[in-house]
Amino acid sequence: MPVVFGGSGLGPTLRGQPSNVYQLQPCEAKLVPAGSWLGKLGLYTNYQVLDTVTGIWRNVGDGGITVRIESDGVNHRLCNQTGGTVGAVITNAGTGYTSAPTVTPSSGSSVWQAIVGGAVNTSVTVTNGGTNYVYPPEVAFSAPPTPGIQATGYATISGGVVTGVTVTNQGAGYTFAPTISFINDARDSTGSNAQGTCVLTGSGTITGLLATDHGTPLTSVPTLAFSGGGGSAAAATAIMCWSITGITFSGGTGYTVGAGAFEMSYVPMLTAATPIYTNPDTQLRLVRMRQAVIYVPTTATGAPTSTGEVVIDGGIYQNVPTALIIQNSGLYPSATTATLAMGGNQDFTQLYPV
Repeated sequence: MPVVFGGSGLGPTLRGQPSNVYQLQPCEAKLVPAGSWLGKLGLYTNYQVLDTVTGIWRNVGDGGITVRIESDGVNHRLCNQTGGTVGAVITNAGTGYTSAPTVTPSSGSSVWQAIVGGAVNTSVTVTNGGTNYVYPPEVAFSAPPTPGIQATGYATISGGVVTGVTVTNQGAGYTFAPTISFINDARDSTGSNAQGTCVLTGSGTITGLLATDHGTPLTSVPTLAFSGGGGSAAAATAIMCWSITGITFSGGTGYTVGAGAFEMSYVPMLTAATPIYTNPDTQLRLVRMRQAVIYVPTTATGAPTSTGEVVIDGGIYQNVPTALIIQNSGLYPSATTATLAMGGNQDFTQLYPV
């Protein structure tokens, strides 16, 4: 860990770094040097920590915020994931797999880790409801071996007794049924003795699929092919971390001459795929979406034009969004279509030693 010297009127050094400003291209990542830092994240840059259970990089600080980073120089990084393939929804778990198959994307260079079997059944048996619970206790499943996906759930109580457990992530890769611990809410000093058991499901099927490297920037969704592993029929839909990079217009009536710029709003949409196993933490929740802010000027007739447009914030999307509003001085012109270009936007991030 670097030794930091400072004092009144003496600013901190860059600790050997060439600058405190970094330009991250789409899909580019930068390890945070060892030490204590304040990171001023750009709109498209996330602060990530390596998850030792799944083996993937987890977002722990979203773009546009300031974060305090205590880095060991290895397991902490800044990453502009826009344009990258960050995960997948398993739409067919397949059958007969005895080992993890190879997963190959049709485009880009993303790297994948498939997980076979070891999901927690959605039904948990409460073997002892305990006594005197004031608030529902935390439910903690033991972790699977790496690479695996952590199972999660929450408890319900009635009359001071735990009456049930709802599984919110089935997990993946468990070699034996995890133990379940009930941990009191911080406000509860009286609840005790709840116990529960679970069983595993998903033997021979693909229960988890993790992108260990989001690859290179893409402008279209890749397909994922499964090969080997002794099984067949597995399928998955890729999840993108996309941003709007441009927009073009056609059609439309009812514009007002000289009405000025348009306000564009696009609705974030989840990847249109139904998961076989319930694991939202490593599927649809990998991308925290937000709407774009785009300045769109008008032509002499008042129609929107992509000439001179400014993408103030391209937003974050899992797929191509749909237009919600095209608003012009209170009017809602009809029959206007907008074609979006999706991909990655470059970003700027700053690191300040503390």
